[in-house]
Amino acid sequence: MPKKVISRKHDERVMVVSREDLFHDDIWNGLKTENLQKYINLITTKHKFLPRGQVESDPSWKQVIPYLVFEHDGEIFLMRRRADHTDLRLANNYSIGVGGHVNQRDVSKGAKGTKGTNGVTEWAKREFEEEIDYDGKYKTEILGFLNHDANDVGMVHVGLVIKVIGDSDKIAIRDEHKTGELVPIAEVGRVYKQMETWSQIIYDYLRGGATVKTSGENFTGILPDWVIEKYIREGIIKISPLPKNWQDAIDQVSMDFHMGANIKLFKGGTYRFIDTKRGLPQDAMEEINLEEGDPFILEPGSFAIASTREVLKLPSDVLGRLEGKSSLARLGILVHSTAARFDPGWNGAPVLELGNMGPKPAILYCGMPICAFTFEKIGAPVKMPYEGSRSDRYSGSKDAVASKIEKSVNNK
Repeated sequence: MPKKVISRKHDERVMVVSREDLFHDDIWNGLKTENLQKYINLITTKHKFLPRGQVESDPSWKQVIPYLVFEHDGEIFLMRRRADHTDLRLANNYSIGVGGHVNQRDVSKGAKGTKGTNGVTEWAKREFEEEIDYDGKYKTEILGFLNHDANDVGMVHVGLVIKVIGDSDKIAIRDEHKTGELVPIAEVGRVYKQMETWSQIIYDYLRGGATVKTSGENFTGILPDWVIEKYIREGIIKISPLPKNWQDAIDQVSMDFHMGANIKLFKGGTYRFIDTKRGLPQDAMEEINLEEGDPFILEPGSFAIASTREVLKLPSDVLGRLEGKSSLARLGILVHSTAARFDPGWNGAPVLELGNMGPKPAILYCGMPICAFTFEKIGAPVKMPYEGSRSDRYSGSKDAVASKIEKSVNNK
């Protein structure tokens, strides 16, 4: 693409709404067909115009995209983006929606005082007439608002989905990077797997399948920062204690946990070996209890078990994954050697498996950020939550718990 075209797109001021405003009352993912007037009013009263280059990779803003589906006499206008499409993320994909950004020029063209449903319909009509050559009359019907945060394109866009019902089959796409034709709706399904995600969601809706609108409770996948915050605020994920500024511990897809006060350190030379059938002798480890801010020296080659300051309780449809901090790893400090998955239903202080692979002693401090947790919402609650299950060995504890390997080996 020529540099001048890239620059114009980057600088174009497009309509956006803040994620906080859009999901103030409810996080939803999919095609929302209820309470449409509420979201129409929100967009028409709270939108802003920001440079497209600024918001393309900033999920705190949602770019408003009118997405229009043309139907005539039981046929849908099916388009395909060519391999040389300007956005390689969408090249070769099929689509049943005509979409584009709303900019200040589009709004300024509207009738003075046009607001609410009439306003958004006018924006959408202008988009349709800019993108499509159509010889006939048509009427429009708002189907819903589409949000899909599962990929980097969806994270920064929200679709205003409108069906355009025409009385003529004289229709063609103007965009040189697309081709299009009217196809019976039943035949559109043949290219379903090659469709854009938005088009798949709308096609399912048009075919009368299962309701595709979802709320935050049905969000699946790795939770982004704003969902983590909402789940903690609503008590879906329980973490305690939470400091006043707990939101500052949340990054893009993770939340920092801190080193707790209880540590168990292997004693050197006490035992020549450990029998996994008999388990770890009680006197094989030395227990150390710290106060907030106290130092702990982890010698090269040594191994200790610690717990996080936070106690974590997960619902039956969310799992957690513990990751070490990159800055510690670069010093040779291993925070979690294995078993970094915390199953749905976990309840307790996560245990850290601390090792020093570096050449020098490292001083760690009670209360320092020691690891980060990511959370993943699964498709349905598990039948057997971890706490109280046959695999439960360590739930409920607030201190570092030594290995109970003998229970696993003897109950194989």
